[in-house]
Amino acid sequence: MSIRLVDAKQRLAAKLSDYDPPVLHPIEADPWVVSSLLQKSIRRGETEIAQRAAHTLFMLKGSAIWRRLMVIAYEDIGAGAADVLMMTTAAGTDPAWRKAHGGDGRVAVALAGMLPEATKDRSTDYLICAAKDHPSLAAERLAIASGSIADRLSVLCDVSLTLPHRAMAAWYTSGIEWRGERQVGKGDLAALLEAYGELGVPEQLIVATSVAIARTREPITVMAPLAWLVAHQHPNVIICNCPLPCAAGDDVPLYALDMHTRPGREAIWRFARENEAVRACLERYVPKPGWRRAAYAAAFYVDGAPVKQRLFWEGSESLEAFGIERDFLTAGAAPEGFAPLLESVRANLQHLNAVRAEVLARSHLGSIGPTALGAVRTAAEGRG
Repeated sequence: MSIRLVDAKQRLAAKLSDYDPPVLHPIEADPWVVSSLLQKSIRRGETEIAQRAAHTLFMLKGSAIWRRLMVIAYEDIGAGAADVLMMTTAAGTDPAWRKAHGGDGRVAVALAGMLPEATKDRSTDYLICAAKDHPSLAAERLAIASGSIADRLSVLCDVSLTLPHRAMAAWYTSGIEWRGERQVGKGDLAALLEAYGELGVPEQLIVATSVAIARTREPITVMAPLAWLVAHQHPNVIICNCPLPCAAGDDVPLYALDMHTRPGREAIWRFARENEAVRACLERYVPKPGWRRAAYAAAFYVDGAPVKQRLFWEGSESLEAFGIERDFLTAGAAPEGFAPLLESVRANLQHLNAVRAEVLARSHLGSIGPTALGAVRTAAEGRG
């Protein structure tokens, strides 16, 4: 089926025809930190860092970079730039094409230069996470799980239902499971893709989604056509440049140390216990067993999730809030504590970065220059 992505390959080939890859120096960090840095720098529109991260990850993990780039595209670009989504899928699934256009390293770095510049829409992430286990959807989830494929497709096509409800129907119809889990059971992916086409999703996006599903087996890819539908069905779609939190750190920007990296988990958890304001919020709003998970979520939404150039559509902000709600609720946080938790971390981000810098320097996983380390320590000491 990937041969039907020939148009996307031609568009990418045109962009690569006069592309002169920059001279890049690898980042001194382990693959998990580099992988996190690749995604976060793409979200933030930091092209040079993203290209260095892609270059380094390719050196460390080889062909695994193609799955990583595809997942990033479906999670963070999504409906914001469907053309970039399709080009990433086309290149990532055709080794012969990559060889003919300069080789894997050249194409990977080129894509890592395009993805930061693309408009972002993270709706796919909010949709799939809500579909998986948002507590408020328990009854609907049970009904969809026990329904037939036809019943699920009927829910998907019912525009009077909530978007997360329709997302559950799409996911259960797909039959694509989270790794190591058995939740949705046997589905009918072909029927789902056909339904997307009948709803008005462009054929090439359906083809790209089908290819990405087959190659990554990630449930998030299933959400791309639905996100495109809802994002483009209203006339009031705008693109805005959003403010971003300050990025501290030298060779490894400290926002890369999130819950998906070992030093990130260590730093966030230590920060949550040491910082008086954050700890007070956790004690007030979260049962103790959920402290760690709530702290991870708060840190992620403060400086891991923000994007620079974002697509806004009717309902996008409420969907984002629903996704954030899901993460805090599954940690056991009280609803009235969501905003205070986020604000306490945001107000003390310098302290978090000071801890991150120390953990990273001690772990010898990256190069934190003495200037940056001294700066974040000074900032932390002066936080009051």
